[in-house]
Amino acid sequence: MKVKWYKKVRVQLSFWLLLIYMLSSIIFVNILYQFLERYWVNQKITEITRYTNFVAGDISLGQLQMDLKGEGTEEAVENFSRLYGEARIIVLNEKAVVMQDSSQTKIGRTIVNGDVLKALSGESVKVRDGVYIRIAVPITQYDSNKVTGIVYVFFTIDKLLLSLGSNRGMIIYLMLLVGVIACILGMFIIMYYTEPLSSIQAWLHRMEGGHMEEQVDLHRRDDYGAIVESIQGITHDLMEVDASRQEFVSNVSHELKTPLSSIKVLTESLLLQDSVPEEMYKEFLQDINSEIDRQSAIVNDLLTLVRLEESEKSLNIKKFSLNELAEDILKRLKPLADRRNIELLLDTARDVTIEADEMKLTMALSNLIENGIKYNVENGSVTVTVDSDHRDAKITVSDTGIGIDESHFSKLFHRFYRVDKARDRGAGGTGLGLAIVRQIILLHKGTIGVKSKVGEGTSFIVMLPLQQVMSQEATG
Repeated sequence: MKVKWYKKVRVQLSFWLLLIYMLSSIIFVNILYQFLERYWVNQKITEITRYTNFVAGDISLGQLQMDLKGEGTEEAVENFSRLYGEARIIVLNEKAVVMQDSSQTKIGRTIVNGDVLKALSGESVKVRDGVYIRIAVPITQYDSNKVTGIVYVFFTIDKLLLSLGSNRGMIIYLMLLVGVIACILGMFIIMYYTEPLSSIQAWLHRMEGGHMEEQVDLHRRDDYGAIVESIQGITHDLMEVDASRQEFVSNVSHELKTPLSSIKVLTESLLLQDSVPEEMYKEFLQDINSEIDRQSAIVNDLLTLVRLEESEKSLNIKKFSLNELAEDILKRLKPLADRRNIELLLDTARDVTIEADEMKLTMALSNLIENGIKYNVENGSVTVTVDSDHRDAKITVSDTGIGIDESHFSKLFHRFYRVDKARDRGAGGTGLGLAIVRQIILLHKGTIGVKSKVGEGTSFIVMLPLQQVMSQEATG
């Protein structure tokens, strides 16, 4: 599938990086502007308020309040105007009549409003109305708190806000410039970190075409390396499964073909001879019957294995004594053991009660014990040991037979695998017994292992949870 350019990871990451940066920059600049506006406006108001109080105090200390139209008051107003040209200062007497005005337009007039009335009552006033600021400070007598007038100041902060606005624009432009540079650098970084995706995608596309054995040349110790390693592990497992499937099909074909070939040879031998002695005729028929039995055994074991692989949730779980189960199996197999003078022994350290599928577990243990009898030596023995701890049951089937070389351990439980093909066929084996045993043990969430030494015997160790299959009781 070809991915459109705007849906590529690097493009989307770059887009979202730029978008997030732009949004965060706008939010940051607005927050910064509001903070600076509040700060500088408050600073301006505080500064002018402080100087207004200074003017009111200067008038009071100079006892100029007796003549608010005097030179001292006029000089204080002029000094204020020189410092704050954008502000207008008015001095009113206790009757709210304007005595001094920095703009010279209100002298002699009366100003009555809420600010003036509050100031005449002895309360300082500070009001912001948009860009307009009003400050009213009472003038009191030096030796008393009697209000004899007020200093009334008006000014605007539009120039200050305009200056801050231009600074905000400059900050935005700078941040945009920095953002563009950062995004360009970010795109290169994104390209570096997303480049492996192209290699991985091409590799997966080649595998999709059937080239499962191909590897990707990606030497990284990051998430990409971990992903590649996981995919390689999965493909390796899939290749092993496919190889196992092919081997299984080949083995099944061979195992089913061998008895048929033998039957065909025997029947052709009978058909090609005009007169066959009765003894030979019976012998050939017995051989044909044996081959049919062998083929039937292979088919039955195959069907059993298939049913086991498909019946993970159909275990018939119940509680029973593992000791009694082992004892019953040994009694049933005793005639087979007696024919070869094999002694069957049961060693139980304690009574073990387990929750499992009794029929399937009987099949597994019977198979192990039968193998111990078949591949044993004359006058040998097979010992079944049953034990447990607080969590698991342990079943050990040990024989004194010919043993198995360690090189066979890894494939011992594979379907149709034989340690000695001639010996196994002579013993009537199908090569599926241990595969069936392993599948039954796995269905019970257990494990099976083997210990053996050539010439000394073999031990199969089965570990089964005592209660782990309780959750399957409802499906039994």
